[in-house]
Amino acid sequence: MSLQTRRQLLLSGGASLLTALAGCTGSGSSSSSRTPHGPRPEDLVTEYDYTDVRSTSGTPIFRAGDSDTSGSTLDAFLVRADEDLDDIDVVATPDGIDEVRRFIDETTFRSQSLVIVQHRVDACHDMKLNYVVSPPDHFVDADFCYVLRDAAVECSVDDRHVVASLIRLPFSDSDRDASGWSQGGGRSCRLPPSLRNESTEGDT
Repeated sequence: MSLQTRRQLLLSGGASLLTALAGCTGSGSSSSSRTPHGPRPEDLVTEYDYTDVRSTSGTPIFRAGDSDTSGSTLDAFLVRADEDLDDIDVVATPDGIDEVRRFIDETTFRSQSLVIVQHRVDACHDMKLNYVVSPPDHFVDADFCYVLRDAAVECSVDDRHVVASLIRLPFSDSDRDASGWSQGGGRSCRLPPSLRNESTEGDT
C-alpha cells in the first residue's frame, strides 16, 4: 500500500486547485444589498467544550443500544440527561477513549447537554467543528467540515477511519423549548455569509 504524508497530499491538491482556478476568471456580480443567507448571528453558540477521538479500524466508536450491530450506519446522539447515556454503548476503544469517557462524565446535565456525532473519513483527513447554532425552532445545529491532517502524518486515502466528535453545550433541556437538532458538513470550512465578519474573513 502506497502511503502519502499529509504534506504530499496537500501539494498535489494545491496543484489541482490552481489548475481549476485558471479557467475560472469569468465575471460575476453580486448585490451587497441582499440579505446574507445562513444562520442568524444571534443564534451562534460560542461557549461550548469540544473533544474528539479517532478509530483507525473504521468501526463505530459509539452505538445506540438498539442498533443493528451488523450495519454500517454511524449513530449520532443528543444527550440531555444521565438516563440517555444508558442507551449508548462504547463499542470501540481507540487511543484517547479514556479522555472522552472523562469528558462525558464531567458533563452536568442539569445545566449542560451533549452532542455526539460520528463521521467516516479517509486516513488523511480529519473533521473540524465549523460552528454551532441554537435557533428558536431547533435545540442545536452543528456544522462540520473536512480538513487535512498534520503534514507529518503518513496515511492512505484508501484507509477508512471513524472520527467521533463530542460537543458539550452550555445549556440544558430546561433552557430550550425546541427539541429538534441536526448536524451537517461539507468540504468547505468557509462560514456562511450570515456569520462572516471582518474578524473571520481573514481565516477563510
